[in-house]
Amino acid sequence: MDHVGASLELIHLVCATLIFIRDVTKETSGHTNTTDFLNRTLVFLEAFSDVCFSDVSGLLRDTRVNPALTRDVECSLYSLNKSLAAHREAWRYVGKSLKRDGEQRSIDDLRRGRAATLDTLYEKKAWRDEIKERSQLWREKARSGLYDSLFGPEEMTALTCNCVRWTHRLRQTIEIVFLGIGPPTPEFRRGRQAAILGVEEILERQYRAGEEPSGNYNALTGTLRDAIGIEHSSQGLIKTIYDDGSEEIDVLVEPRTDKDTPAEYMCHLTWLLQAPHQTDVTVKHDAQEGYQLHTLSCMGFIDDPFHKRSLIIYRSPQSHPWASNPPSLHDMISKGPTARPSIGSRFLTARALASTLLENHASGWIHGNVQSRSIAMLPRSLNDLELSPFFVGWGVLQPLEATQFPLEPNLYRHHARFGRPSSEYANEHEIYSLGVVLLELGLWRTMAKIFARRLEKFPHFAIAQQNDLFNRIHNATLDWANSIEIEREMGKRYAQAVLKCLTWHYQDPVEGMLEFRKQVVDVLTAGCGL
Repeated sequence: MDHVGASLELIHLVCATLIFIRDVTKETSGHTNTTDFLNRTLVFLEAFSDVCFSDVSGLLRDTRVNPALTRDVECSLYSLNKSLAAHREAWRYVGKSLKRDGEQRSIDDLRRGRAATLDTLYEKKAWRDEIKERSQLWREKARSGLYDSLFGPEEMTALTCNCVRWTHRLRQTIEIVFLGIGPPTPEFRRGRQAAILGVEEILERQYRAGEEPSGNYNALTGTLRDAIGIEHSSQGLIKTIYDDGSEEIDVLVEPRTDKDTPAEYMCHLTWLLQAPHQTDVTVKHDAQEGYQLHTLSCMGFIDDPFHKRSLIIYRSPQSHPWASNPPSLHDMISKGPTARPSIGSRFLTARALASTLLENHASGWIHGNVQSRSIAMLPRSLNDLELSPFFVGWGVLQPLEATQFPLEPNLYRHHARFGRPSSEYANEHEIYSLGVVLLELGLWRTMAKIFARRLEKFPHFAIAQQNDLFNRIHNATLDWANSIEIEREMGKRYAQAVLKCLTWHYQDPVEGMLEFRKQVVDVLTAGCGL
């Protein structure tokens, strides 16, 4: 059986089992939320099956799709099916009992049939009667205590967690499929199935990555309540109020000099950053298991030619209505041990950064300037006391005009980008930069502090020094990643994830994204419960 056939069979089994669980528990008090969740999961799997495996237009039947993606979907479905093993056996047992009585089909008959769904096309009386009879028979035959062991609160919580984990994984894999071959139709990204699958946002981001803003996209014409002085750093955020002429809006302002972001790039950059994305995450579970783009909602930019700069305007999150200027991750680490969060909090930050980078690459985007100064720390919601990372300071390609380069930002850069501002970006360059940031987060020490002596003596370097200087910096960074200090702080698996990033190299970008998810994002997810 090929990967597509195996995946279809697995979806059939999973859906049948989930419907069985739903019908066994739906008449029990306290299971309303579980029933709603199972219904949403079933609708998701139906849409996923139709988009990926339909006979004519199924995306995973397309020969252009990298085989690694088809295998990944099959493995995710195997894992989801495995997590339902006990419930599936209960479903099988009832099916065998009914078959012995000559009343209904066996599970083998179901495998060869259509996927169990809630769609009106399939929700026929015969199907409803069969599910209802099986669940009723199970309740009648269940021995004392057996119900709680399969359908008690703890079991339902574990079931929900597994469904969330593997549906998130399936969603993220299909995002990479879309990146490679596009959605089934141009209208798909605004349709019902895209909404069910939860891929509208990333499809819009992928669309914008390949397009240009319209000719009437211009700078904002409103005004800021507070003047932004030229002394503010180009990567810091300033809290103020923006007046668009009709209302006042809480905003965060990021000044960008024309040298850092030439005017011809500003329209496209801010147009990209206006693509939709979820930033207010109130459910910790989704924050840990999902793949989200942690960046701020961009409103546009204000042109400031007098100071030779532009001001990127972000809508201030609801969690940050009255606070002062938000700190960067670099600011927090620079405060030293007294400001060091718990291990669990640092794992959450690391996981958010890694999943953001993965989602960024699945969108067809490149950040271009990953470093701790370009990560703002803000709470996700009004009631969240912990700070979460949000990417700012997005970089753009720049012409090679300078002969001297500042050392500190280059401490975060891959060899292909070290002192080479005009070189094309690649995913592996950003993964390297992430590895440096994760090293800082684990050691709770900035690269500026680690290389303080060198920065004091040589804050800039010349083109002729690029290769030799990078090798010295890189080897010293690897020594820190291999040190007992980071293992003692964060554990061996965290240290291995850092080392993976610093030595990352995959020729195929699709396989690289899947491996990054496995070797970095999943490893950091496992540490979030500490």
